[in-house]
Amino acid sequence: MASPPLVLHVSNERPPVSPDYGFLRAFRELAADGVLRHEWIAPAATPERIAGLTAGARPDLVFVQSPQPHRWTERAVAGLLRTLGSPPVVVWEGDAWGGRKRLKARNVAWLRHADGVYSVALGRQAELLRRAGGRPVRYVPHVTPLCFADSPDEATEPRGVALVGSLLTYCGVELLADDGERARLARELARVPGCELSIYGRGWRGAHARGPVPYDDQLAVMRRALITVGWDRFRGHSGYFSDRLPIALSAGRVHVSSRQPDLGWLPGAESGLHLADTPREAAERVRDLLGAGPGRLLADGVRAAAWARAHLTELHALRHMLSGHLPVPAPRSGPWPAIAALGSV
Repeated sequence: MASPPLVLHVSNERPPVSPDYGFLRAFRELAADGVLRHEWIAPAATPERIAGLTAGARPDLVFVQSPQPHRWTERAVAGLLRTLGSPPVVVWEGDAWGGRKRLKARNVAWLRHADGVYSVALGRQAELLRRAGGRPVRYVPHVTPLCFADSPDEATEPRGVALVGSLLTYCGVELLADDGERARLARELARVPGCELSIYGRGWRGAHARGPVPYDDQLAVMRRALITVGWDRFRGHSGYFSDRLPIALSAGRVHVSSRQPDLGWLPGAESGLHLADTPREAAERVRDLLGAGPGRLLADGVRAAAWARAHLTELHALRHMLSGHLPVPAPRSGPWPAIAALGSV
């Protein structure tokens, strides 16, 4: 009987790393189901060590996850792939790029050898990646880690509003696109009557600032609030939102955030998600929601968490990306047909 296909996973994590993030748990679940075999290596290792890890069994596919920490060159990538028997390569680009945030040469090195490129944004982002690598770019949204989706809600008496996200400025100038709107949203929320506002992340000052939050603690912070709020950068990138949106939904809280193009497949207010075009509109939505009372908000949050668990986890995204290259079943329910239909650039 033939063995399941072997996937070599080149990650962007620096060891030691939690086994619950970065698609690691999703790969484990697929491996446990006998769909594939999984070999993981973080890029802090040298290309020679990566080749050595699979010397006894050449991979059927290389899955590359935003390889920023290791300074890959196109020559090193080409040599490694030859050593591995020239398997197909799937690249997941989980960052947004543009403006002052320039695409790195180490990303381009992998893009130029990719058989499939998946980006968390289309539009300008996909065109940038296509020009850099000469490959079509398909869409995959940010999703929630399985450990967050499965975590029980143990918060007691949640209250107030939590805004989670850093503010990167220098002498008052925003360093990343749309941070200025994020700052305006914070000011608008501070003026909402009865809004007990807490702001988490680097760069904030003032009475509402609570400081940075470790990635693992985001869910607990969100669950202490009745309403979570976000405002995304790179709002001109079609389909883009950060992973805080699906994490907020999986937290079981009503979430208010910015509206980008091509997000019509996301759930609406009936599932606890409210998208706004301006910071003022978002703050007004928060004011209206606070008037609905805790019982209504928590009930909407339960539906938000159920939707995220059913449709927007790392396992869904991984199946979506691998299905065109390996005998892995693609997700067929919920928003995934609409996501797949967004096509390539």
